Amino acid sequence: MAELTNKLDITVEELEENLGSKKLPAFIKKSEELFLERTNTVVDAVCSNSSIKAVFISGPTSSGKTTFTKHLAEGLSKAGRKAEFLSLDDYYNLSELRFDKDGRPDFETIDTLDLERAQSDIRRIMNKEKVYTPYFDFISKSTFEKDEPIQLDENGVLVVEGLHGLNKRVSGSFKDDECIKIFIMPYGNVYCDTKLMETNEIRLIRRIIRDVRHRNATALATIDYWPMIERSEEAYYEDYLSCADYHVNSFLAYESFVVAPLALADIRAALAAVKDKTIAPSCFMEKSNTGKPYADLSKALDKARRLVEHLEKIPECDSARVPSDSILLEFIGEHK
Repeated sequence: MAELTNKLDITVEELEENLGSKKLPAFIKKSEELFLERTNTVVDAVCSNSSIKAVFISGPTSSGKTTFTKHLAEGLSKAGRKAEFLSLDDYYNLSELRFDKDGRPDFETIDTLDLERAQSDIRRIMNKEKVYTPYFDFISKSTFEKDEPIQLDENGVLVVEGLHGLNKRVSGSFKDDECIKIFIMPYGNVYCDTKLMETNEIRLIRRIIRDVRHRNATALATIDYWPMIERSEEAYYEDYLSCADYHVNSFLAYESFVVAPLALADIRAALAAVKDKTIAPSCFMEKSNTGKPYADLSKALDKARRLVEHLEKIPECDSARVPSDSILLEFIGEHK
């Protein structure tokens, strides 16, 4: 059973102390190296046991599952165990949705996945079959078929990543000695007199940035949808953590430098659009059963304004300083 480990608490004063021209590169380098050490721990565990044929990865939204999985797959391949990658996000099936009392569609439940196909594909891949898997485009919300199949080598490892990667309906049919289970989540706080960001806010800030850049959403749309995400996570969080072999902390000591100013700009842009009455409807409410453009715009605005007050206190650095293989690029996008 895994437990939340390596909690990272950092103050604004500590961030400011590391902003110097010599200190900042070293601070970033050390932060990234610590995360890679956590990844390499899992690589070593897999490579030291030839009976391990699969790695299942889970964690709440905006934990960095995709980038961690890619790092893990690369590490395994370099160590002589070629890894193939499967994302459960590509098995989205939005034909039947549930809604909360405010009309938010529940995109987080495991019932939004085509589990029958996912289970079949995983079994076939594990049996060394050549399998063509789907691809889900989050902007068009459409599913396509990938051109290249997945097929495991004799010594290969399948790495399965997704919000529900540790659900028994996904990984439960495999024996404990056949797989390793990972729970990834940022675990830390940012302080300035009082707490500015804790684990949930860290993920919310990451999610705002990613949704604006990759999912055609406004910052307010993400904030408005966040209560659904939090409620959904309460239903599975403890179960998934308890059945994991490892917890990986994906919070980087320096990331507030980068994500805070980006999220601040995104939130301010959305607030300005509200003031100008040009704010776009929430993309998360397109399938709502209420027809409302936002579930609760008033509460979202209150949350947005509180976030602005907190984010304004965090020092910033140029996002170009983020290394090209950093987990943060999953949220802020690739360097131009």
